[in-house]
Amino acid sequence: MFGQITEADKLILLYQLETKGSLEPDVITDMTDEEIRFICTSGEYILWESTKRDFDYLELSNSHWLETNYRGEAAKLDCLKTRSAVLSPLMVAQPYYGEWHIHNGILRMSMTSQTHDFELFSMANDSGNIHSLLLFKDQKFKGTANITLMR
Repeated sequence: MFGQITEADKLILLYQLETKGSLEPDVITDMTDEEIRFICTSGEYILWESTKRDFDYLELSNSHWLETNYRGEAAKLDCLKTRSAVLSPLMVAQPYYGEWHIHNGILRMSMTSQTHDFELFSMANDSGNIHSLLLFKDQKFKGTANITLMR
């Protein structure tokens, strides 16, 4: 977790992104535990959650993804069997290195460059191979992206 954004906050941000098409991260971090519980038990949230599934090791191990971020930039994302990860932006010579892991079915990646630390957070969609993710840079919410499995 980075800063004041908890795992529950991240789930609500993904929910908000996919159902409303917009994000309000400042509002999310100001919510009380009671407000978060109310959202997570609402019918709309439960329906959204039913469209999700767990990521698994076999799916990610030795996989290659195309990441497209909120600014329209693209990168190749390699998830190795060793749980190492390499993010290679297409227009930047310096790749980012880090690691990936799955916790409670949720994909989390920590990446590092010479000047920044990144976190990527994603839940798998039950249908299809395109998944929304949240991007955090230097412990602050930065934006959104999609990852698409390349076969």
